[in-house]
Amino acid sequence: MPTKFPVERADILLSKSDPGAVDPNLLIAELPLRTDMTVADIGSGPGYFSVPLAKYLYDGKVYAIDVQQGMLDIVVKQAETVRVNNIETVLSEEAKIPLADASVDIALLSNVLHETSSPTRLIRDVKRIVKKGGWIVIMEWKKEEMTVGPALKERIALEDVEKLIDKIKLPIKARRVIGKSRYLVLVEK
Repeated sequence: MPTKFPVERADILLSKSDPGAVDPNLLIAELPLRTDMTVADIGSGPGYFSVPLAKYLYDGKVYAIDVQQGMLDIVVKQAETVRVNNIETVLSEEAKIPLADASVDIALLSNVLHETSSPTRLIRDVKRIVKKGGWIVIMEWKKEEMTVGPALKERIALEDVEKLIDKIKLPIKARRVIGKSRYLVLVEK
């Protein structure tokens, strides 16, 4: 059974000095973003990407979505600290996102698929909330032995993500290595 990252250790997820951390600006540079878009940060945790995205999307909106209320409470505090007001936190079930159909331009799943018990159900629901012409962006840990990140057995290989995307019948437009420890998959709806 996949495990969720504990709320009491959220400070680790916010640390940019962690050797496995990906600079949020590096990720933002890889996304097909405009400043007026709506982005769902699914599995937002404490807001490591939500808050920088909100700063970039000054005419847009970020939904910080997580299954742990404690993580969302931290997002609110992070947003208040940097004075962004375009983040809405959303408590979600694991594979049922409480957003309307076709309501977001981009859905970001950063280090989420390896924590869910049903990646197929989750990715199908993500497809539902993304507008036609929008994007699903998946970033996961490389399935390699490393001193940082989740255990090797918990990681999901790029090939498995590709099979998952094949099930929802959408085209993968790009695959990239991001940072030293992650890969990125961009899928167009």
